[in-house]
Amino acid sequence: MANKMAIKFYNIDSYVTTHHKTVTKYCHNSGQWVGQTEDDFSNPSGWTNYYTCMLIDWEVIEKAQSIARGARNLEFVGLALSFVGLITAIIIFSVFRRLRVFRNQVHLQLMLAILLTVVIRLVLYVDQIFTQRIDTIKPGQVGTTINSMNYLCEAFYVALEYGKTVAFAWMFIEGFYLHNIVVVTVFEGEPKMLKYIIAGWGIPMIHVSIWLIVVIVKNAYRKTNRCLGNYYLEPEFWIMDGVRLSELLINFIFLLNIIRVLWSKVKETHSVRERQQMKKSVKAALMLIPLLGTPNILQTIPFNPTTNNIVGFAIFTYVASFFYMFQGFMVAVLYCFTNREVVNVIKCSWERYCLKHGFDHRHLPLLPKSQQTGTSELPNRRTQSTPNL
Repeated sequence: MANKMAIKFYNIDSYVTTHHKTVTKYCHNSGQWVGQTEDDFSNPSGWTNYYTCMLIDWEVIEKAQSIARGARNLEFVGLALSFVGLITAIIIFSVFRRLRVFRNQVHLQLMLAILLTVVIRLVLYVDQIFTQRIDTIKPGQVGTTINSMNYLCEAFYVALEYGKTVAFAWMFIEGFYLHNIVVVTVFEGEPKMLKYIIAGWGIPMIHVSIWLIVVIVKNAYRKTNRCLGNYYLEPEFWIMDGVRLSELLINFIFLLNIIRVLWSKVKETHSVRERQQMKKSVKAALMLIPLLGTPNILQTIPFNPTTNNIVGFAIFTYVASFFYMFQGFMVAVLYCFTNREVVNVIKCSWERYCLKHGFDHRHLPLLPKSQQTGTSELPNRRTQSTPNL
């Protein structure tokens, strides 16, 4: 993504055109005009190089590249923490049987989807580092890296978009399930996980396939840069972003409705205990905002550096990188590490292990059920209590 980001930074706003220089075009030995690459003859008029007519603001470009390098370092830290946090949370939800309930299985699928994108990003970032180092040692010879193998590189970026689409789908399922539990109460029993897995992993595959077909058909008539070029800046990428933003909007509406219902129950109840539980549920619902994908909106806002907005560009870049790359870690913390149900299950298992092996351990008392809270704590229609979701 480093080459893609650099291309995005070199926006026309950073240049001052002049009318006192000449443009260049190249004619092939065959008599055809050459495109941006030597073997590109897709455009009968060829490609015209206007860069010689532009006065480049190198200071802005240098600052933008410095910001990009700093943001990349922050992204590495975020991806590493997300990887460790998600792996740990997935193991916890998979190992302990008491945690294998539907609500936790939905959390688990969301974590798996985000983990997929984290792994792909880490692989691509490391590959780009090797590509740049090889290119520094041997200019023009990138060696055998993912970035140098066109089809493999494109496959990785398609897989990345699939993982992001799956993550959005499971974010939507999180909101849909919570909304139905609190507001609609349509479930008569524990929902069947299989149909949710098919929807969460299958529908995004159809979605990505439609976008990929459009890209392939469009690129059949023109030559693109390696790794699909700047595909995320093309109009057809709205096939992906349009659906994702719609999911975010619907989830936000779900969340507002959940808070409305919970707050009305707080006003109606006369029990201090129930009132406290409802307030905790409202707080838990508010914490769902970053988990339902709101930070992803920042990634859809175009922001290019110019002389007048370089400070704003730096703030935007770091904030967007932080929220996006640390999202996996935030999900693991809010859904697992701070979930009282998970903490108590781990404490119980540790105490049983120590007693079984005769270890001298400090007794860790469990909180009574009336005091248990969780990051997705919402009222249950059958018991009117507030279980950890």
